[in-house]
Amino acid sequence: MTTRNAPAYGVSLTPATQIDGGKPGTSVSYTETVRNLGFTADSYTLASSGGTDPVSFFDATCTTPQPTTPTVAAGATTTVCVKVAVPTGATGTNTATITATSVGSPGVSATATIKTIAVTVDTLLVDEDGNAPDVQAVYAAALTGAGVSFSTWDLDADSNLPVNYLLAFKNVVWFTGDTYPAPITPYEARLQAFLDGGGRLLMSGQDILDQAAGTTAFVHDYLHITWDGTEAQNDKATGAVHGVAGNPVTDGIGAVPLDHSVLDATFEDQVTPNGGALAAFTDDTAQTDALSFSGTYKVVFLAFPVEAYGTASDKANLITRTMTFFATP
Repeated sequence: MTTRNAPAYGVSLTPATQIDGGKPGTSVSYTETVRNLGFTADSYTLASSGGTDPVSFFDATCTTPQPTTPTVAAGATTTVCVKVAVPTGATGTNTATITATSVGSPGVSATATIKTIAVTVDTLLVDEDGNAPDVQAVYAAALTGAGVSFSTWDLDADSNLPVNYLLAFKNVVWFTGDTYPAPITPYEARLQAFLDGGGRLLMSGQDILDQAAGTTAFVHDYLHITWDGTEAQNDKATGAVHGVAGNPVTDGIGAVPLDHSVLDATFEDQVTPNGGALAAFTDDTAQTDALSFSGTYKVVFLAFPVEAYGTASDKANLITRTMTFFATP
């Protein structure tokens, strides 16, 4: 058996890759962990290269500039805050390489990559359909038909939806397709932060609430849905949804058929609005299967998939009505 001794100097940076985003004129903060891999106490100079957005380094609180870390004992770590300024007029994604270089042995260094997306539109389309089937194009067409400019985040391609990036948008359109079980549960903390900031959320899908997924505090207190967790409200197939008179989104829509062949399933749900939420659509038995809520934030929750909803014109009309509701004080 061979025992390998640690070198006198060594360093690592983690995570190796990060991505987030912000609006032009703001800055985005990232956290990097610097680890001393050597057996000698050391400190590290911090630098960036690549990209065009200005990068600066701070202590762990993100308040005190820190171009060089404090001394780090052998095997220990220190936390570095990296701020990337998104310039006015920025577009696309800026990629910066962050380098931590040993003061004791300048030939020793480690790098990490930070990508920052400039958010230049108000609406984010979040795709959680798992591509089984892939219905993103339906939502893209509906948004385009409604005259809405948007960016897209596909959770199948990258499940780690960045918080600052999400918070940079005013509107989020989130669809789950056939994804099951509990598709939104891992994202509830991020969605709560978005709504706490005054965000506006349109959510659509089937089986979003199935079983315990519908009984979380987020579903009750932020989506304003009372769910009993039983089959009494779950998987209630309906041939058409019916707009509710007086609802600010769906008043006057009438009956719109659902095409169950799109997702090859009939798993529409019944919801019970609470906390001032209003019924938006009802099913074939006059039970509520969609709601709207207006307060410090706004929600439109559809317990059926928009991809199955009527014609392309019907879908665009529903998006138009929702965005008008979102924009109304």
